Amino acid sequence: QSPGVADRHAALEFSASDNSFILQDFNSPHGTFVNSCQVQNAAVRVRPGDILSFGTAGASFELVLDGDAQVRVGMPRKG
Repeated sequence: QSPGVADRHAALEFSASDNSFILQDFNSPHGTFVNSCQVQNAAVRVRPGDILSFGTAGASFELVLDGDAQVRVGMPRKG
């Protein structure tokens, strides 16, 4: 656990309906940020290259997708 990061801070989920990732802040006291913009008790779409930060002293993460990796619902992976 990092200082300023709540036990139930935020969630990152994949939305198959629109083929995108959604970041949901759970009204965290120290904030959730996308590219330095605060997300307050809301859900926002995030894209590859976005920087996600949690809390004032928490770690930052870049959303990166492998160019060959794609989410395929109900399809087996090749290889």
